Amino acid sequence: MGKQQPKRFTGWLIGLSLLIVVVSLISLQTGELTIGWQAIGQLIRGQGSAQDALILVDFRLPRIVVAILVGFALALAGEVLQSTTQNALADTGFLGINAGAGIAVMLFIAFAANQSSQLFLLPILALGGALISAAIIFLGAYQKGRGITPNRLLLTGVALSTCFSALMVLLTLKLSPDNYQFVMTWLAGSIWGTSWPFVWALLPWLLLLIPFIMSKQRLLDVLVLGDDSVQSLGIQLQKERLLLIGAAVMLAGASVSISGGIGFIGLITPHIARRIIGSQHRYQLWLTGLLGSSFLLIADTLGKVLSPTTELPAGVLVALIGAPYFIYLLIKTDR
Repeated sequence: MGKQQPKRFTGWLIGLSLLIVVVSLISLQTGELTIGWQAIGQLIRGQGSAQDALILVDFRLPRIVVAILVGFALALAGEVLQSTTQNALADTGFLGINAGAGIAVMLFIAFAANQSSQLFLLPILALGGALISAAIIFLGAYQKGRGITPNRLLLTGVALSTCFSALMVLLTLKLSPDNYQFVMTWLAGSIWGTSWPFVWALLPWLLLLIPFIMSKQRLLDVLVLGDDSVQSLGIQLQKERLLLIGAAVMLAGASVSISGGIGFIGLITPHIARRIIGSQHRYQLWLTGLLGSSFLLIADTLGKVLSPTTELPAGVLVALIGAPYFIYLLIKTDR
């Protein structure tokens, strides 16, 4: 398969890119107000109506961009966590990292005086919540002499996520009806960042963190082989692992602040990518990211197609696929 990998990777790269373009075009014309292909063509030629331009350019297009970016980031974060912790079930959702970011977002919504003027604070606050959550999880999962074991990591993450979910319910008691509706939508995983300022708020984090992770491709290949292999090469294992985990947590925190509580993407896509292309991270990272973008964009578009007026949250549709797959992985890893 070694000689076939570049060709296979190129084929999947082109195929997924075309899929993203096609689904994006479908998403552009789908919603409570349907806009036909002719109207979209007129807009491209600069001849469309002001109303169509407002809907497509100011609302639907940034939502598509957010779905692509967030899907890529969450998938990449899941891949990094699975490789660095050597845990096939590691995901920012199950480890409580998304919930930590969610608590920060809820506190912001509940107590911020002027939310619209402080939009760019949202990714920073969510990132802080995600980092605190990750620190608690890894401290709780650490065992002296054994380090961080996969089972303790998963159990600690699930326990913390449950605790944060309970705190979120308590916080909803302090919310106004409008803010309550927003929080419920956020928790369901609806992509609520549907304007360009949200894209600009998210983009700097991705431009910083994704190249950093991509530069660690060879290190991730070695980490999969086990701690002994890494240490035998003279690599500072704990330092590199913490840097990679920190990058994954920050990716998830910044993404979740814009997209809402979307889980399972970081769990599913790395496994699919490994089945397709193998475990070499120079191929796997990009393929995992594109699978994440495709997955979230399709889920968001499907939610609009199935229910144009209310729009089913993308997180709900992702969970319908992800939950059974998680159970399958759980059974498989226990054998």
